[in-house]
Amino acid sequence: MRAAAEAAALARELRRHLRDAFEDDIASVSTNFAKTPAFGSSGAAPTALTGSKEEASQKLAEAIRACRSCPLGRARRNAVPGEGSLAADVVFIGEGPGLDEDRLGRPFVGRAGQLLDRILASIGLSRDAVYIANMVKCHPMKDSSSPDSRGNDRPPSPDEMEACRGYIEAQIRLIVPRFIVTLGGVASKALLREETPISKLRGRWREFFLEGLAAPIRLLPTYHPAALLRQPELKRAVWEDMKTLRDALGGSGCP
Repeated sequence: MRAAAEAAALARELRRHLRDAFEDDIASVSTNFAKTPAFGSSGAAPTALTGSKEEASQKLAEAIRACRSCPLGRARRNAVPGEGSLAADVVFIGEGPGLDEDRLGRPFVGRAGQLLDRILASIGLSRDAVYIANMVKCHPMKDSSSPDSRGNDRPPSPDEMEACRGYIEAQIRLIVPRFIVTLGGVASKALLREETPISKLRGRWREFFLEGLAAPIRLLPTYHPAALLRQPELKRAVWEDMKTLRDALGGSGCP
């Protein structure tokens, strides 16, 4: 009961912070975030969010790093909250950290991340101009007893993504981007809550509705960079998707 009350207080404080910081009536942090098992299972519920947007983001990252509420949190080495600009026009969302990300605590730093950097550069963007995160914040492993083994990655389960969903929703509320780009079928289907294959989702703008935001956010699914490493023939489709994003940003790519 105490943990639930502290989580509810955190949600109310973040609501006030966002309203005051951005001078618009952003409603409360999602029910999912307030009820995320992290606030009660880790033994150290986060303190209320106060101060600047950067301080709010830091407190959210601290809550993510303290989370041990599902098997992913208990097996990983480092949580990977996300990184980039808190004023980003675009948030890129993948499915979950891999081995390299688990080691460094940063998103998309392995081979797929290097390819993502090149994809961003192709339309005039960089990591400093966007925000990059994942549906789950800890490394999903086939064998959690072997965290240093390559090839040990697996997609996060629906239950794992649901347990972590409040965090990504809180990050979206904090940033309020113009656009979201989901990387791969797992993240796209999870965020949109549907089972349409990525081959049919990609390249088509959707509207992402999130309680508390004044308007839906335009969402563009595309293939995950890791899929391009396995299937180079998908690069043309991703290039077309990125041109669509570039045009939506105003042609230059840079906000």
